[in-house]
Amino acid sequence: MSKIIITGASSGIGRSLSLLLSSKHELILVSRRNPLIENSDWIQCDFNNQKDLINLVSILQSKVSKLDMLVNSAGVMNSCSSNSIDLESCIESYMVNTIAPLFITSALTKQISRGKGIAIAISSIASKLDIPGEAIYSSSKAALDKGFETLSADLSRMGGSFIKIHPSLIDTPMTQLLTEDQRNYMNSKKSTKKQPSSDELALYISSLLDNKEWITGSSIYFGGIKR
Repeated sequence: MSKIIITGASSGIGRSLSLLLSSKHELILVSRRNPLIENSDWIQCDFNNQKDLINLVSILQSKVSKLDMLVNSAGVMNSCSSNSIDLESCIESYMVNTIAPLFITSALTKQISRGKGIAIAISSIASKLDIPGEAIYSSSKAALDKGFETLSADLSRMGGSFIKIHPSLIDTPMTQLLTEDQRNYMNSKKSTKKQPSSDELALYISSLLDNKEWITGSSIYFGGIKR
């Protein structure tokens, strides 16, 4: 039975993945709200709170000696006009989307290495696009990309794998807040006609448990992207 940690487990992609894996694997779920998923261990954490993050890492390090998979799925999208960017929205977005996943992954390097495991950052196609009104979200995901690329370069030699997944537009509670123009723009930039779902992405992520040996450092565009 694999040991798996999933952040952002109460909604969207994280919840779909947690529901898929809960009956077959040992899960530790991290979120602000209780995901109410059976056969799992839930830890409450607000990623916008530094004390919460430090406490979370301490708990995870004490609970886990070897880790098969870490999925950094928690995220926030704070839309705003580019000429009126809000400071608090910036801080929250970078804490949740960038700093927290890098901090957690770095802190669990030994556990990932001992388990020959895989750490996954759920980035976004938005990190490569210029979506109107999403300067904060897109830049926070782009920063996550660079951070995870560096973790891969520095830490893969220890036995773990580190990859980024960039989903195209997937219907989740977060993306439902996008305007029609934003959605149309994102859909115009994907290279496939099909609209992927969170369940389909969850199924793909689960397949990486047995297919992770040669993919460290990879960027996977789930749904494709036009170049």
